[in-house]
Formats: sequence, structure tokens, C-alpha cells
Amino acid sequence: MIKMVVSDMDGTLLSKGGTISTGNLKAIHDLEQKGIEFVIASGRDYKGVYYILDEYHLRCEAILGNGSQYVDRDGNLLLSCYMNKPVVKDVVTVFKSREIPYMIFTTDGFYTGYEPSFVRDRFIGRSRERSGGTGAEYEEGGRLSHMPCNHLQKIEDFDKFLSRDLEIIKVEAFSMNRYEIEDARKGLEEIQGISFLSSLEDNLEVTDKGAQKGYILEKIISMRGLSKDEIMVVGDGMNDLSMFERFPNSYAPSNACDRIKELAGTIVCGNEEDGFAQAVGKIWNN
Repeated sequence: MIKMVVSDMDGTLLSKGGTISTGNLKAIHDLEQKGIEFVIASGRDYKGVYYILDEYHLRCEAILGNGSQYVDRDGNLLLSCYMNKPVVKDVVTVFKSREIPYMIFTTDGFYTGYEPSFVRDRFIGRSRERSGGTGAEYEEGGRLSHMPCNHLQKIEDFDKFLSRDLEIIKVEAFSMNRYEIEDARKGLEEIQGISFLSSLEDNLEVTDKGAQKGYILEKIISMRGLSKDEIMVVGDGMNDLSMFERFPNSYAPSNACDRIKELAGTIVCGNEEDGFAQAVGKIWNN
């Protein structure tokens, strides 16, 4: 019997426009009514996840930063796996030497070694090319004003920055030039103690080696006394890989990447067609 449903956000629960459809929202409420716990598993930070959940008056536990943090319904940190600070400097060097924009997600805000306006403009340009929309959405009061690119602080002295009382959740870099991403990937392969993946084909997300969604989920269910057979996972991208490798009740929307679809126990309709709701419906039908 399924007792917990764990879902990715972007490309899975959310539509292309970053919203939760009526059908998917109903599925979440159905889970709550049946006493089945709903958990988010995202590469986003706390604000990026709960900005959306608050809009729909949803409260749930969440895996954040691709497995760097696990928080309860009230946002209290239960588990964490942060990056080794000296390694962060090596990671940033890989991106800086290739002039690839990057953002460092920390427990005390967002940072970059570039001019923040440069990274912000590049991020917005990339997002608009991928998904459309307008630049005004990123301005104060806009729908996307909460995005990390709008709140970047510049690192003037990297050693001083790393000595501060904060933890590094992840480093995310992006480029519309896939050759730059592939070249950076080769550079990251030389660094010990990290895990990196592309949640989209034009980005790289770097975390501690132990910070993966599947790893932290294993720890949580052990704490809760749950078995893997009692967990359902739903996801579409490579940042969901560790969940699909470890949990047999796995569902992928039809828009998922090929590797995830290969591992999925069941493929449902796409994220624009209430694929999450279809996956949840399998619980009642089995």
C-alpha cells in the first residue's frame, strides 16, 4: 500500500508556465484525504518551492536542492548534505574559466562572482527563449520576481565568502551553447566529492556527492519506518535518476528524458496533460 507520493516539480507536477493544473491539484487533495503523504522533490531552493505551494495553499514536506536539504511542512530542516567549501572554489573555476554564468545557492542567499546584472540578464534571456514570457515578469511584483537571478549578491573576495557562516546548497550554471555545457562537464569530472547533472539540457547543477533526491529519501523513510514498496516517485529529469534507481513504484510523464522513461515502472501522459494526476489515479486502481 502506498503511504507517500514524492513528486518532482518542473516538468512533472507543474505545467510549462509553472502552474499546478486543476487536475493535479485535485490529485494532491485526494492524497491528503486518503491519509497519503505528499512530498515535493525539487532542485529548487526553499523559496522557489514554497512560493508556488503557497499560491495553492499547499503545505507539505520537501526535498530541496536536488537532495541537499529535507524540510518538514513548516520549513524546519530535518536533514542536510551541503557542499565542501574548498571544492566549491574548484567548481566555480570550471565555470569562470569558460565564461559560463553561475549562481551559488546558500543557506544565506544567492551569490555569483560575476556582476549580478550580467547573470540575471543571461538567465532571463535563456528562460524567455525556452518558455516565452516577458522581462516584466521578473521585475518587482512580477510573477517571477522571486527567482534567484533577481536576488544575486556579488562575491568580491571568494576566500572571505567561503569563511562566512553559511552552507553551500548547490552551484548552478547555464548556457544556451550546449558545447560550453559539455566542456564544463568534462572539467567537473576531474573534481572529487561532487555530483552534477543537467535537469535541463542547457544547465549544470552541482551538489555534494551525497546530495541526491533518492539518497535523502531513503534516509527519511528509514526514520519514518516506511519501506520502499510504500513509496511512489514521479519525475521527468536526470535529477530524479537516484529516485528511479532506488524506488520500484516509479512513474514518468511522457515528456520525461529517455533514461527516466527506461527506468520508470509506468509512463503516464505529459505534464501538460495532468500526468501527475494520472499517476496518482493508479493508486486507487491497483
